[in-house]
Amino acid sequence: MDVSAYLVNAATRQMADAEAIEAQFANVDAMIASAESEAAMLEPPPETTSDELTEEERRDVQAAMGLVYGVDNSAASSGDAA
Repeated sequence: MDVSAYLVNAATRQMADAEAIEAQFANVDAMIASAESEAAMLEPPPETTSDELTEEERRDVQAAMGLVYGVDNSAASSGDAA
């Protein structure tokens, strides 16, 4: 088999695999599209201010924001001075 025939065969096989995967997940894709469409019509939830949070919830929010923004709180939590 020459290189050109090999590449055509590989591309054809890859396209068939992709079509089979798309067919296998078509129902899931349809459910996701439906959920996204329904979600687009929902009103956003009301904003929560920090005054409405408990101290534990405030700590949870700070920890989550630290994860998102990459803040390292290990020195503060271990009692080490900076």
